[in-house]
Amino acid sequence: MIRKKTFLHILLAVTFLFTLSLPSTLIARANDSVKSPQVALGSRVKLHNTSIDHFGKETDVFLIISSFNPDTKRTVEYIAEFENSLANSYPNNYIVLVEDLAAKDFSNDAYLWESRIKRVVDKYLNRNLKAIIAIGQEAWAGLISQTEIPNNIPVFGTFISTNGIDLPKTPIDETWETEWINTARKARANFYTGGSLVSYSCYKNIELIQSYFPETENVFLVTDNTYGGVSIKAYFKYNIEKLPPLNYQYLDSRLNYFSELKQAIKELPKNSAILLATWKVNKDGQYYLPNSLEDLLSPRPDIPVFTLTGTGLENVAIGGYIPQYLHSATTITNQIINYELGNLDSLRFINDGGLYKFNQTKVKEFKLDEKTLPLHSKLINLSDPRIKTYKRYLYIISFITLILAFFIVALTILHTRNRKLRHKLERNSQELIKAKEMAEESDRLKSAFLANMSHEIRTPLNAIVGFSNLLSKTDFPAKEREKATTIIARNSELLLTLITDILDISGLEAGKMKFLLKEASINDICNQVVETTNCLKKEGVQLQFIPSEQELIVKTDVHRLSQVLLNLITNSYKFTDKGTITLKYKVQKNKTILFSITDTGIGIPRQQQCKLFERFGKLNHFKQGNGLGLAISRLIVNRLGGEIWIDPNYTEGARFFFTHPL
Repeated sequence: MIRKKTFLHILLAVTFLFTLSLPSTLIARANDSVKSPQVALGSRVKLHNTSIDHFGKETDVFLIISSFNPDTKRTVEYIAEFENSLANSYPNNYIVLVEDLAAKDFSNDAYLWESRIKRVVDKYLNRNLKAIIAIGQEAWAGLISQTEIPNNIPVFGTFISTNGIDLPKTPIDETWETEWINTARKARANFYTGGSLVSYSCYKNIELIQSYFPETENVFLVTDNTYGGVSIKAYFKYNIEKLPPLNYQYLDSRLNYFSELKQAIKELPKNSAILLATWKVNKDGQYYLPNSLEDLLSPRPDIPVFTLTGTGLENVAIGGYIPQYLHSATTITNQIINYELGNLDSLRFINDGGLYKFNQTKVKEFKLDEKTLPLHSKLINLSDPRIKTYKRYLYIISFITLILAFFIVALTILHTRNRKLRHKLERNSQELIKAKEMAEESDRLKSAFLANMSHEIRTPLNAIVGFSNLLSKTDFPAKEREKATTIIARNSELLLTLITDILDISGLEAGKMKFLLKEASINDICNQVVETTNCLKKEGVQLQFIPSEQELIVKTDVHRLSQVLLNLITNSYKFTDKGTITLKYKVQKNKTILFSITDTGIGIPRQQQCKLFERFGKLNHFKQGNGLGLAISRLIVNRLGGEIWIDPNYTEGARFFFTHPL
């Protein structure tokens, strides 16, 4: 018997040491009450993402029901503190399970909270459920409404208040209201219960308003579309007979939209004050923006604002008597441990009371004397007391800093200006050099132009003068006289064309040539050009125009566009002895017309193509022409908004392209 007991003791000790060596896991959370939760164990048992069915009946279950998303910072910190506290004090194996009530929309969902809580609790009643903890007013309201939770399962609340209402049983609208209840008393009537809660004091806040603004006649309570807003409004009405005799009214976001509330505040009578309760959710169940409260109250900065709950204290409220909100998970853990030890009286609600809290910025704004604030009041937005002590030194340091900053800025500006001037001088120097080079080039081009022009003019003039002298002789044969007359006429025409081209290129380069734009048919222009060039036809050379599939009307200078086409076709005739010259056009995706003139002539060597559009850029001095046609064509096309070029890849002759905007 002794040996059996010794062996049993040794076995228990080894088992105990082994279980102690297993690490704790994190608390798992379920997003919806109808899903099977993941679990997290305390320091005695380890399991990863396993169904609760895998735990034995001896594992104690602690169920946490969160009003909102349990992943929020405040809730996560509280649950972590609760789990750590259990790990340090609770003697048995346990599981901490978290369920999310998802109580986001009071108006639409409040009547469902009680049944949601019931479904959650029912899942765990056949387990070794040791306690239920509600986080937040909404979960607490649903929990204390339950009627089938066994008496041996204590319920606890945290982040709750004594302030509450009974939840509706059916869908409600924005006009629904009910009587105020004390949630702590209701919980005690049905369960063994405890936790940490807060309470609000309407009387102390109204007393505070009257003490600093004795002329106040109207007090407006601001509430929102939440359980807290509805319950505080009910609490205020419950206490209204005990309050000083003032005109009490309500600004409720369940009944009015933001713009309507803002307009109502704008129209508030004089000698009014505002008491803030809750401000989180609007009439449609949407959350207000962080700065919306400032915007709401902006029309009436003259009206003093106080806070019953702490809402708006950091930006719009002067102050108020508010709860301390000292919720500690250790409070509930200690009560659970004592309850397990049989001390039923240990279950109680811990209320850390309230305190007077003021916003120093608003106190100064309304010219209130800080010395008259209630004893032990707490101020926020305080200025650093060291600033007052060392104010003189701070002024001196600030002044010196400003001077240094001024000098730094001045030096920076001077340095920047100096650098800009230097860059400008360098740029001007480069521009002067470039201008000098351009002037020299212009002078060279002018000399070349005059030389070319003299040569081009002298050639037809020599022919005209020479043959004119021959015609003056009486013995000049009639046949020769006819040939001479033809030569004189042809050279006169060449001279006239040369002078016309010189005038055109001068006018275009000087920008003095006016363009007359009007709508015209491209097909008509091309056909007219083809007819005009019929006189240039050579035997064995065919000129063809390929029109577009659809008639195209464009706004252009018909004469100048025709001049470009004539120049290009004439140029092709000069260098084409057999084959075809093809004129065609098409519309491109960039809303331009692409013209092409293609011939099967001798072509143009690639190395000479760069000189094509220069003045007097004749590549073959044995061919008739003055070398200005392509230069004039380039200037006209550019003035019309297009570009002109030769296709360097075409080797069966020459192909010119130019564009014209639609």
